[in-house]
Amino acid sequence: MKIILILLLAFGAVMAKAQDSHTFDRIKKHVYDDELQSSAAPSDKATIWRSQLTEAGTWSDIDYTSKSISLWPPGEHLDRLKALIVAYVSPKSKFYQQKSLYDKIVQAAQYWANNRFESTNWWHNEIASPKAIGVCLILMKFGQEKIPPTLEMQLVKLMERGDPYKKTGANKSDIAMHYFYRALILLDENLLAAAMEQLLLPIQLVDGEEGLQYDFSYLQHGPQLYIAGYGEEFLKGISKVMAYVRETPYAVNKEKLDLFEKFLLETYLPIIRARYIDFNVHGRGISRPDILRKDQEVGILQQMQLIDPANNAVWKKGMAKLDSLQAFDAEFTHRHYWKGDYTTHLRKQYHFNVRLASKRTNKSESGNGENMLGKNMTDGVTNIQVFGPEYYNIMPVWEWDKIPGTTTRDYPDDQELKEQWGALATNAFAGGVSNGTIGASAMSVQYDGVSAQKAWFFFDREIVCLGSGITCAAVEPVVTTLNQTWLNGPVVWNGKEISTRDSLIRNVKGGEYVLHNRVGYYFPEAMKVALTAKEQSGSWYRINRSRSKDAVRGKVFKLWVEQAAKPVNGSYAYIVVPGVDQIDKRAMQQLKIWHNTPAIQAVEHQGLAAIQAVFHQSGTCQIGAWSIQVDKPVILQITKGDSVFKLDVADPLQQEKAIHVHLINKSAKVNQTVEIALPQAEYAGSTASKIITIGK
Repeated sequence: MKIILILLLAFGAVMAKAQDSHTFDRIKKHVYDDELQSSAAPSDKATIWRSQLTEAGTWSDIDYTSKSISLWPPGEHLDRLKALIVAYVSPKSKFYQQKSLYDKIVQAAQYWANNRFESTNWWHNEIASPKAIGVCLILMKFGQEKIPPTLEMQLVKLMERGDPYKKTGANKSDIAMHYFYRALILLDENLLAAAMEQLLLPIQLVDGEEGLQYDFSYLQHGPQLYIAGYGEEFLKGISKVMAYVRETPYAVNKEKLDLFEKFLLETYLPIIRARYIDFNVHGRGISRPDILRKDQEVGILQQMQLIDPANNAVWKKGMAKLDSLQAFDAEFTHRHYWKGDYTTHLRKQYHFNVRLASKRTNKSESGNGENMLGKNMTDGVTNIQVFGPEYYNIMPVWEWDKIPGTTTRDYPDDQELKEQWGALATNAFAGGVSNGTIGASAMSVQYDGVSAQKAWFFFDREIVCLGSGITCAAVEPVVTTLNQTWLNGPVVWNGKEISTRDSLIRNVKGGEYVLHNRVGYYFPEAMKVALTAKEQSGSWYRINRSRSKDAVRGKVFKLWVEQAAKPVNGSYAYIVVPGVDQIDKRAMQQLKIWHNTPAIQAVEHQGLAAIQAVFHQSGTCQIGAWSIQVDKPVILQITKGDSVFKLDVADPLQQEKAIHVHLINKSAKVNQTVEIALPQAEYAGSTASKIITIGK
């Protein structure tokens, strides 16, 4: 009996080992399939790199001594090595299992193993290089001849860099990814379990820490908005690993999958319009060429088809959006991200998004020589897209103190951003209220000697933009920029095309407007407006020290409001109407600006029976038929339903527990004080609502 028990235990151990081996083989095959599918035609690059490899295992055009921060030349060696390996292990390649190519691969791999190349940027050393080595070694498991064991161990040793336990967000998952590769190479169950735990750990909601937030924004490098960039890497890396471990004991659980899909489907994909993402969410990455065009996101959705085939229709719809200039029938949302200080207003006809900042969030960062001029990138920056590529690769030629939406000093030359890696804004007031379709956002700008109360009132087809309390003692003029985008087609001023004029300054009267590229800019009151429609020039180097100094030129449409010199309590008001071929002045008459002062900014849309107000301090005011008294600073919205009104409120300071709003509307027979408990902790700043019955 004892002998039988021993035999059964031994058999069980053998079966368990076989099962583990099968799991490792299955995961490695998934990696192999994915890398071959995502790689370029396997023979094309391999032909070049194969012929140019020296006997020493190097490429003569690579500077192996470079320690460059951003574009690190030695990293190209691993990219070319991978191209050779893909050609060797791909059945579609003319070099498939070719011995002469195998010898070249060993030469190039041995050269890397014999050295320890270092960049002054830790990311290359602890993320990029170990990941590249891991992919190369796993792919070679599918070659007829394998990497020699001694060489493989040398390369595996070079992968032992970085500690995922000391990192957060996308950096954590990136390091854990090469731990994952190393576990597959070594058939190490404990290392694989640890890697998976760290890989999937970022799929959780965090409160103010780096990573996925409770409002489903994404923060990295402190509390800094990075829905793209680091958020994008989070999506790409984790979707890969979830696809690799599908249908194995390491498969992701439903709770984490739901969180991941919510960020992908409700935050990330919606702000891509016809392949182009909002420049507000890319941090310092906007100083990189081609970064706003999102073609490779199809790869994320292909992974999701493997991970969650039950939602295949959803993933196909996402791919169609990225692959064509289709209509945006499903997009009709308004959302404020109270953790990220970011607002999105999405319609079939257009996107209009705003980036704010506060003492709770970091301003835009400069680092590694990138985003050298982005000092005003969080001061109420507006992204207006009708077609999608309005801002694609415009950054080298931008005038950076006229970033769309901002109120800034107009310097003779662009000023460099001094703070490295971001710094908290100095203003406490920033926030937004939303009912899911319309809403209002506001911030108090206090930066670079400029103070201003800025607010945006989002209705269906119109966005009312107000500024008040604009004060600056500096010698430079203060300007508020409505837009600065590629010139595309004629510019129309009050119905007359002005394409023969490349610049003008005009004291406009109330009711005048400008129309360009299916976006209208309506001026409800008199102000001084300047416009240029001419060529601007620059270079990628001026905004990113690792990029080309070659001149970049293009024609740019730029429209701004000029304040008086050294303004004290200045103001502006304009209405943006995107996605139109002409301005409907009757529709403009339905918009009533009731207040635009440092204390309160308020707008009524009479057609929608909606009122929106920003109270920068407690007080009482009349807005249309409503008398409204508040005991705290608040952003509020009143909309009319059937026999009820809905009151939405949000705390822009994110510190109050409740607010009291006294409402009087004689025609609706409303006279009551409403107490609304405000969301707390991780939901502080989000919208709270109350239904008010007419006649009570």
